Amino acid sequence: MSSWGSVLQQLAELDPADFDPLDLADEQLREFVPLAQLGINRLTAAQTRAVAAAEARQVHRADGMVAMKSWLTGHCRISGRAAADLVRDGRRLVELPELAAAYAEGAVTPAHVAVVTAAVTPARLAVADAHGIDLGTTDAVLTEAARALGPEDTAKAARRWVAGIDPDGALDEAAGLPRLFRMAVSAGGRVYLSGHLDPVGGETVHTALEALMNGDRPAHDQRTYGERMGHALVELARQALRAGGLPTVRGAAAQVRVTIDWMALCAERGARGVAGGELAFAGPITPETARRLACDAAVVRMLTDPAGLPIDVGREQRTATAAIRRAVELRDGHCVLSGCAVPAAWCDVHHVIHWAHGGPTSCENGALLCERHHTAVHEGGFGIARDPGTTFWHTYRPDGSEIRIRGSSP
Repeated sequence: MSSWGSVLQQLAELDPADFDPLDLADEQLREFVPLAQLGINRLTAAQTRAVAAAEARQVHRADGMVAMKSWLTGHCRISGRAAADLVRDGRRLVELPELAAAYAEGAVTPAHVAVVTAAVTPARLAVADAHGIDLGTTDAVLTEAARALGPEDTAKAARRWVAGIDPDGALDEAAGLPRLFRMAVSAGGRVYLSGHLDPVGGETVHTALEALMNGDRPAHDQRTYGERMGHALVELARQALRAGGLPTVRGAAAQVRVTIDWMALCAERGARGVAGGELAFAGPITPETARRLACDAAVVRMLTDPAGLPIDVGREQRTATAAIRRAVELRDGHCVLSGCAVPAAWCDVHHVIHWAHGGPTSCENGALLCERHHTAVHEGGFGIARDPGTTFWHTYRPDGSEIRIRGSSP
C-alpha cells in the first residue's frame, strides 16, 4: 500500500483514550479543530477517488454485489444516501479536475463538493456544451466559489449556473416541485412539523414570518432565531383566524376548539385530581392552558348525560365584546407585562380574575397580554395587577416578587 494506506492504518490503530480535548489549551483547541477538518476533507477526497476507481473496475462484483452503492452500505456501514453521494461525487469529479484538486488539498469540504456534483449533471453538461459553454470554465467558476464561500452560498452559485445554462429545464423542475407539510403529535404532546416548499412558496412563507418576527421583537429578546420563527408561525395563524377571512369548516368559522369539563374549568389553579382539556388535533392540555384559551374566546356550554352523550347545547357567548376590546386596547396600548411592547392587535384580552372564577367580562377586569405572556400568566404562574384608576400595571414573578423596570412609575 502507498503512504496513504500507511496513514490510514496508523489512524485505525490510534487509541481514542489517548486524546482528551480538555488537556488542550484554548489556543491548541483553536488550532486543532480546523486542522481536523482539513484532514477530514483530504481523507474524504481520497476515499471518493478510490470509490470512483473501484466502480470503474467493478471491484464490488468480486464480493457478489451488483452495484458500488450496495457494496459501500455493506462494507462501510454507511447509509444508502451517503453511499449514493460518494458514487456520484466520484463519477463527476473526474470531469471537474479543478474541484477535485481543491478537494484533494482539503480546501473545500464534502458539503461543497456535494452541492456542485448534484447540480452539474451529465444532462446539464450536454446542454452547456450545445450552447458553447466550456466545461473547464464551469469547473473553474464553481471551484472558485467553493474555495471562497460556505456550502450554502456555493449551492446558490450552482443553482445560478443551472438557471443560466438550462433555464427551460430549471423552470420545468421548479414547476414540478411539490409543496409538502406535515404535522404530527408526539407521545409527549409536542407537535412536530416537517416538509418542504418550492423556492417561491418558501420565500412567501419566510417573508410573512420575517415581518412578524421583526414586529414582535421586544428589547433584550433572548430567543433564538428558531424560537422567534416558531412564535411568528403561530402568530401568523392566530391573526388569520382572528381576521375571519378563512374558509368555513363544516358551516362554522375556523377556530381553535378546546373541550373541558365545567368543574375543571372553574377549579383553582393547581387543584389536584382535575382533568385537563382536549384539543381536537393536538390532544390533551392542562386545565390552566384551557383557561388561558377561554380567556378571550367564544364559549359554548354543552350538558351531557352520565354516559357522556350531549343532552343540551347552550348558545355561544363571547367573553369579550368588540366594545370591551376596543376600550382595553385604548387604555393598555400593548401587552401589559413589564418590559413587553407587543402591539395591541397581537394580544388577547386576559381576565385578571377569570370569568370561570366569577370575574366579570369588563374593561376593568381585562388586560392585554401577548400570547407568550398570556401563557406565562396562566401556565407560568406570573401575576399582573393594575393600580385602580390608572393605566399602570404591576408584574409579579411566580415567587411573588415584582418585576420593576428602571425609570417606570409609580
